[in-house]
Amino acid sequence: MFETLLTAGDQFTRRQLQDEAITLMNAAIETTATTLAWTLYELTQHPEIEQRLRAELTAVCTGRPLSQEDLDRLPYSRQVLQEAVRKYGPAWMVTRIATRDIDLGGHHIPQGADIVWSPYLHQNDPAHFPEPATFNPDRWPPDRVPTTRDSLFAFGDGRRKCIGENFAWTEMQIILAAILQTWPRLRLVSRPPRPQTAITVKPDKLTISFGSS
Repeated sequence: MFETLLTAGDQFTRRQLQDEAITLMNAAIETTATTLAWTLYELTQHPEIEQRLRAELTAVCTGRPLSQEDLDRLPYSRQVLQEAVRKYGPAWMVTRIATRDIDLGGHHIPQGADIVWSPYLHQNDPAHFPEPATFNPDRWPPDRVPTTRDSLFAFGDGRRKCIGENFAWTEMQIILAAILQTWPRLRLVSRPPRPQTAITVKPDKLTISFGSS
């Protein structure tokens, strides 16, 4: 990626390269790692969900690594990850700049104003997601057609939607499958983590034991 940026016909300034580096570090690493951390924590709290995940994985690829072609045959793993994104929405705050004067919900927003909104608050609003504190992957059946109000906004929406969304889902499914194939049991060792807001909503402390005991 950086080689492409450095050798591009239109040369990037030092500031532009710095911005791209920060974007790659924050978007490609921290959000994915944070989502997987919360997912593993929830599996330690819901052994029935962990067992269902393992059963699905075993049925699809017993004794071999997961392949790209297997992903569509693992709908429940996608549901589990979607629910982790909904409940903990790693991108908890998003900013935009109004490109023109506009009225939103009875509020006048002048051109050039900074707008801050929170996917985390939306995805934990009981008006859109009943019992939002409950980790329930069955909110996301494969045939579900969400409306605007009960959609995930963790990746944004519209023309500025995260360009790496599909890559992120694929990456998380592969990593989650690899963890479950490698270790037979997940067990929480530390106290239950508390959400901590920084760049993402991450666990303040999380220690998980991987093994048979």
